[in-house]
Amino acid sequence: MNIGGFLENLASVATKFIEGSNDGFIVADKDSSILFVNESFSKITGYSASEAVGKTPKILQSGKHDKDFYKSMWASITNEGFWSGEIWNKRKGGDIYPQRVSINMVKDPDGIPGIYYVAIFHDITESKKNEDEFRHRAHHDRLTGLPNRHLFYDRLNQAIGRASRNKSTCAALFIDLDNFKYINDSFGHDVGDLLLKEVAKRLTECAREVDTVSRIGGDEFTIILDSLVDKEESSIVAKRVLASISKELGIHKQELFITVSIGIAIYPENGKNAAELVKNADTAMYHAKEKGKNAFFYFTDALNVKARKRMELEINLRKAITERKLIAFYQPKLNILTGKIVGMEALSRWPMADGKFLSPAEYLPVAEQTGMVIDMDSLMFEKSCEFTKRLKEFLPPDSNFKVSVNLSSLNFESKGLSEQIFNIIKKYGLTMKEVELEVTETLIIRNIESTIQILNSLDSQGLKISIDDFGTGYSSLSYLTHFPFSTLKIDQSFIRDLVTDEKARTITTAIISIAKGLQVQAIAEGVENKEQLRILLEMGCNQIQGYLFSRPLPEDEMIALIKENKTYFL
Repeated sequence: MNIGGFLENLASVATKFIEGSNDGFIVADKDSSILFVNESFSKITGYSASEAVGKTPKILQSGKHDKDFYKSMWASITNEGFWSGEIWNKRKGGDIYPQRVSINMVKDPDGIPGIYYVAIFHDITESKKNEDEFRHRAHHDRLTGLPNRHLFYDRLNQAIGRASRNKSTCAALFIDLDNFKYINDSFGHDVGDLLLKEVAKRLTECAREVDTVSRIGGDEFTIILDSLVDKEESSIVAKRVLASISKELGIHKQELFITVSIGIAIYPENGKNAAELVKNADTAMYHAKEKGKNAFFYFTDALNVKARKRMELEINLRKAITERKLIAFYQPKLNILTGKIVGMEALSRWPMADGKFLSPAEYLPVAEQTGMVIDMDSLMFEKSCEFTKRLKEFLPPDSNFKVSVNLSSLNFESKGLSEQIFNIIKKYGLTMKEVELEVTETLIIRNIESTIQILNSLDSQGLKISIDDFGTGYSSLSYLTHFPFSTLKIDQSFIRDLVTDEKARTITTAIISIAKGLQVQAIAEGVENKEQLRILLEMGCNQIQGYLFSRPLPEDEMIALIKENKTYFL
């Protein structure tokens, strides 16, 4: 073999490889003077070969690295013969960009180092950009661009660390939109997404430059108030948030309004770590919800005790529903003109181990907030139909007796409601005319179009609908012409003040007139004394429900009342 020829061919191949490579090549002498660059060097840096040869690689320096960086790099080259890593360099036009570089020291044939240096590099701008985008997506909410839950906790831990070292304080604000689900369901998810983006923008404007605003999921946001001089600064930010968010949001030509509930927890008095701080801020936020929303509250130990009790209540309520331990009491409805009982309203009751009953005011809000009300309403509906079947043995054939069962708004948002109702009625051998659904005026106006559709479906099968708490929902009266209902129940807040309040009498008279005009029944609920009854008779209301006639009764007492078949004139 001709060794000389082989080496010449090998050198030729190497030269072609270097010239055709996408990587930039630099060959420099022992004084770092550039001897050779390839074409990719020029494409990447903007310097032609004639501009680079004779210069040193310092023409590429960006100024982003200090002397210690280059000192460490040359120490590695001198001691180990190579260095590899990322470096920021500058193109001829001034653009600073990242490179991945490998620098090797080439020895002479006698093994003496430092004769030549060969650097091979490539532009990693795109990969860096992709890496940064991936990192951003991993730590930021895609919709709003705010830090997500992961980054929020990282920033909160950092804020707590600084506060601990500096003997200062920081705070976590837990922010939840009020009634966001209603807007999302009524106007669509596109509008809901735009609303969330606008809220994120306003929250960012309310926070200080050193603070972190995050979206941690759904309609929940947080603000980390870093390095507080005084914990009262948190109330300033909270008030700013309440004022900003409550202003009109113009989205897709819709004039929308929304409020927020805010809970505040302060480090270190409300929590020694991020998990405690967030849990306690969340607890305070729920207290703001319970107090009417559009407000902020600080966490206290009393709230913590309350939160634990609420959690216990939620667990026990879920168990009571699953094990069917909730029972129904029934409050009779009386026609005061005929003196006959014409129906009853089913009301849930929760018996305790000591024989007493927990007030519905304590557990019904929890059932609504957790969604358990759907299963609870289903249980009450089935128990009521089962009991009505028993009552039919004692009812006169022409009694036209109805059982009324309440349905929450969440039931109207779940699928298959009509089918479920019809199946239960059929299961207990009842007819549609023997059952009545009570829905609140507030429920109806929450999502008018879909509610009308469901109510029409129920009405078409002969099921009667009663509008409960009428006069409290602020609905447009024009909607009444679209709702298929047979009864208007006058809210007890008006009945309670009939004797002393002229406005209450005026509103009650108007509701009775509306009912007569629409040829539907008006029922006054919460009638407790004969003076109220007298006024109602004068107004032309002929059905009542309330303690003047009867409190809600357990099944046995209701059966006894029906068996008497008495005529009652109060």
